[in-house]
Amino acid sequence: MKTLLAALLALLVSVAAALFLLPDPGYVLIGYGKLSVEMSLVVFALLLLLAYLAVCALAGLWRVPARLRQWSGQRQLRKLSRRYDAAVVELLTGKLERAERQLGRLADDHRTPLAVCLSAAHAANRLGAERRRDRYLATALKRFPDAAAAVRLVQAELQLASGQFEPARTTLQQLAALLPHNRETLRLQMKLFLGEKDWEGLRDLLPDLRRSEVLDHDNWLKLAVQVYQERIRELTAARDLDTLKNGWTQLPPPVRQDHALLALYIEQLARLGEHRQAEQLLREQLGEHWDERLVYLYGDLDGCDGMAQQKTAEKWLERHPQDAVLLLTLGKISLRNKLWGKARGYLEASIGLQPTAEAYRLLGDLLEQLEDPDAAADCYRKGLALPAPVIEAPRVVVPDAAVLAAADSDRSSMVVAD
Repeated sequence: MKTLLAALLALLVSVAAALFLLPDPGYVLIGYGKLSVEMSLVVFALLLLLAYLAVCALAGLWRVPARLRQWSGQRQLRKLSRRYDAAVVELLTGKLERAERQLGRLADDHRTPLAVCLSAAHAANRLGAERRRDRYLATALKRFPDAAAAVRLVQAELQLASGQFEPARTTLQQLAALLPHNRETLRLQMKLFLGEKDWEGLRDLLPDLRRSEVLDHDNWLKLAVQVYQERIRELTAARDLDTLKNGWTQLPPPVRQDHALLALYIEQLARLGEHRQAEQLLREQLGEHWDERLVYLYGDLDGCDGMAQQKTAEKWLERHPQDAVLLLTLGKISLRNKLWGKARGYLEASIGLQPTAEAYRLLGDLLEQLEDPDAAADCYRKGLALPAPVIEAPRVVVPDAAVLAAADSDRSSMVVAD
């Protein structure tokens, strides 16, 4: 359609020019010394047009070598792109050796993009070829200095995936200088500290993790509880009650509300002889939240007002009459208070609801004291047939993999990005 319109326009212009010029074709005289050239205006205009076309043709011929080079370069780049696509397909389908071999050859070509070097590093890392991986990354750093931060991110990620914690620490120090307070940098630092069980490093990192929202609130709280759980154990190892209490008050308030961590703190208080404060904390916590571990701890507290403990636990029993752990706790408190009849009743009721080796042992000891050796022996035999205690020491089993998965971005796109 455009061609037709152009032809019609040219025809109209030609007709108009002919009608204008035919009555008077004009006159052009060009003189130089004794030489003179005469022609009509129409002929002169045609000569100018022909001269212009000749100059354009010569200029086009002059640019032919450059155009040939450009065409050849584009052709080579398309060829490299097809080879890269084929190598990525090999990589994603698990043909790692062939993929790395092809990507390695491509990485040696200075025309290939950054993604080729990074993909080659990924392939080499999955093959365990750490030297070749580092060579590809060094090539990327040399060829693309402006992308140093991205290359360091990939390098740290691959080092951590290979369990090379010490080199990863060095890489992350370099990365922190390039990208301070960056979410990816913080995520990799968290991954490093978890891998090394560096609780002090994680403790220092927690505020930044919270501000940058690398983890959502629930997973951040899980990680914080795990970190401060180790901190409480460190404080307890010092066997200094004041140090333990001061350390507890310095914990973030949301962390101190965790029931498992609170149970650990109370147990450490009792271990260091602070039974009264432990008993008070247990009463307060159980009044707000019923937890079997805390109930179990209450039965292990010694050095408190035994009869007051008995009354408190029996009030709880009115609200939780079928709680086997509470009945076991009452059995232990009654034994300390030398209330043999109550102790036997509570222990037998606990066994009736949930038999445990500990309950059978305590009942056996009581029956021996009551001079019933046959019944005591039967209790011991039944207790030995049971597994370890149901209520274990308070600890928070935080699945590190789950915490990492919550923060881990899918980096597979980096492998195929161009």
